[in-house]
Amino acid sequence: MKEIFEKVAVLGAGVMGAQIAGHLANAGIPSILFDVNQELAEKGVKSLTKLKPAPLYKPKNASLVEPCNYDDHLEKLAIADWVVEAVAERLDIKHSVYEKIIPHLKPSVIVTSNTSGIPLIDLISVFPDELKERFMITHFFNPPRYMRLLELVKGEKTDDAVYDAIASFGTNILGKGIVHAKDTPNFIANRIGVFGVMVTIDVAQKMGLTVEEVDKLTGTISGRPKSATFRTSDVVGLDVMAHVAQTSYDRGENDEERNIFQIPAILKILIDKGRLGQKTKAGFYQKTEEGILSVDLETGKYGPQKLVRFDGFRLAKDRQSVGEKIKALTYSDDKAGEFFWEILNRTLLYSANRIPEISDSIVNIDNALKWGFGWELGPFETWDAIGLCRSVDRMKDEGMKIPQWILDMIDNGQTSFYETDQGRCTYYDPLEKSAKEKSVQKKTINLKLLKSAGNLIKRHWSASLIDLGDDILNVEYHSILQPTLNPIDGSMLEMIHHGLELLDSGKYKAMVLGHQGSNFCAGANLAGILKFCEDKDWDGLEKTVKTFQELTQAIRFLKAPVVAAPFQLTLGGGFEFIAPTAHRVASAELYIGAVEVGVGLIPGAGGNLRLLLNLMENSNKRGRMNAFQIA
Repeated sequence: MKEIFEKVAVLGAGVMGAQIAGHLANAGIPSILFDVNQELAEKGVKSLTKLKPAPLYKPKNASLVEPCNYDDHLEKLAIADWVVEAVAERLDIKHSVYEKIIPHLKPSVIVTSNTSGIPLIDLISVFPDELKERFMITHFFNPPRYMRLLELVKGEKTDDAVYDAIASFGTNILGKGIVHAKDTPNFIANRIGVFGVMVTIDVAQKMGLTVEEVDKLTGTISGRPKSATFRTSDVVGLDVMAHVAQTSYDRGENDEERNIFQIPAILKILIDKGRLGQKTKAGFYQKTEEGILSVDLETGKYGPQKLVRFDGFRLAKDRQSVGEKIKALTYSDDKAGEFFWEILNRTLLYSANRIPEISDSIVNIDNALKWGFGWELGPFETWDAIGLCRSVDRMKDEGMKIPQWILDMIDNGQTSFYETDQGRCTYYDPLEKSAKEKSVQKKTINLKLLKSAGNLIKRHWSASLIDLGDDILNVEYHSILQPTLNPIDGSMLEMIHHGLELLDSGKYKAMVLGHQGSNFCAGANLAGILKFCEDKDWDGLEKTVKTFQELTQAIRFLKAPVVAAPFQLTLGGGFEFIAPTAHRVASAELYIGAVEVGVGLIPGAGGNLRLLLNLMENSNKRGRMNAFQIA
């Protein structure tokens, strides 16, 4: 079965269909984008250069997407290896489109639907038998460029080779995290994620919390996106969220929490008034000339946001890891802790009760929420973080009904869902009632597993040296003060220097600068630079800059190669440390630059030198961005 698709057809040029075509273009795959008329198809292509956040890596990728319509261009479908349907979520509309395209498809084509709510068995009812074997569901998350999750659902007649081909293409070409889902309402991520949103609204109203108070507690402090609950809902669209919730209610006859999916009054009020979130500039928040207002969850009226203060938040903020933050917030003895415990324990129990309905694996459920909703920890990883036994005891005391498989698991001496030891990560399998080893992709280097296997050479406050095998070193950043941004500090400099010494001694052949945090490195600690200036400690400042310069020059001229793997924010000093390396293997999502110029600082660790050298080396190319050409 072909695993590289040379041409893809996308049916439906709306927001989702256009962005799927756009992300295919990001991977260098040309596509034909269909809609009911040429004007809509062309509008979909044009939207790729206007939408925010940008769907394309670079605007010229839009040239790989060809606008087409069903009246004039159906014969072009004959060259498509894969057809992705992303039309409106109505079965009659989907069937109408299928009936139009079927006569024009080549015999080997794979057809998939981006539906999130219509059963697969209903979708294929108009297909001939031979096409049913080449049909499945591919559920992308919006926006496709940024959301890693791709949920795959196969039918009883789906050929395994077809399923494997799509999974391989999604992983290796589109950079997706694949989650194997069952054909159940809203699959995995939306089923649990929207449940969490609906519970949060319900509990917030009962406890009298404001929109901004809820978002303070359900954002980065608890390992969720900065947009938290209500801002995320506004971005997604309140109409979209209500549709997903309604699907779970309509098809959830056997769901013990079915009633929570009934659309709450505040959501109905906002939707009825056309306040659908970001796209209408009003939802749970409203942007005005006076500032951003928040809605009253009882009255539906907008007002100024109030200052939010919680002891539980302050307690959690002082913790280092996200797991420790969640634990502190969960067990804090204040209103914040009471609220957070209530929404968390219900979400954990709901997730556990969905096995084996929506998935047989806790790993699939955890990955779906991490990749589709931006959680740092999935439900079962979160449960481990707050302590399985401690939390279950509290649930029992409060009269909560614990799933039997959880009780059996604890009775059998298994007190956590995951364990990492000696280079292996195991997870608990509820169906087999035993621990299984978690599979690792062949192309993935898992630093946590390597460290557990005894490959840690040296650990410092903010960085570690790890033996990757094959005589290759790795410098891992994990800032003790700002682990999300990883600003350069003395600890990192010391570990890089120690790694260079090991290379120079001949004990290792090469070194990688890379890690698996949120951002590669957001630059030097400007507060530290400012402190030198305020204290007029010019000698100290000069010594620090000289240390930086010597280290970057050592990286540049060392005989053994140093390779950098930058991703996300790689700013200022972060750029200066990757620029002199022998080679850079850059993530597609890399945001790089010498941004300190914006606050009046000259790049002092060799940044100016690298910019000039890059400009000279790329002198035959046009554009200022060649100064930052890194790979």
